[in-house]
Amino acid sequence: MASLSVTILLVFATALAGQNASDAQKKEFIELLKTLPTKGEFYTEDAIRKAGPYLPVLLSLTERDTEKFDLYPFAAISTGLASDKARRAYVLGHFADIRHPQLKLFWAALLFNADDVSPEVVRYLLDAYAVIGPDKRGSSPQKKRRSCLRNSQEDEITFAP
Repeated sequence: MASLSVTILLVFATALAGQNASDAQKKEFIELLKTLPTKGEFYTEDAIRKAGPYLPVLLSLTERDTEKFDLYPFAAISTGLASDKARRAYVLGHFADIRHPQLKLFWAALLFNADDVSPEVVRYLLDAYAVIGPDKRGSSPQKKRRSCLRNSQEDEITFAP
């Protein structure tokens, strides 16, 4: 069953690769999201399976598309979708295509926590961190960024203490 979901995702994703989802596809996804079953605050496994083929649509949402909705359901479905390695790989490969800034930051954190990172994701997280300013130990984000980028050129991503 999982391989069927991944196959459907790849077929749907290939159709959307390099382009944005249509307004109709976005509306269909948002309407689906409203009907998916939850258990407590999170979506069920069945809900995650049903939402899987819509991953490219989720990544193409903009702030304008979600302005009338609470962002939590989009983050919650992202958390469920990120539990699958193939879906994380898809997002990692299309990270630059994520259009909603909060969802992009959320996905960057999900990928980072799952140890599915790329230099692009690390740079994005470090840039976001740089907005906050120096940490309490006095180390600046720029120093951490230089160290991380230097190591990422060697395909190793590490953080300087």
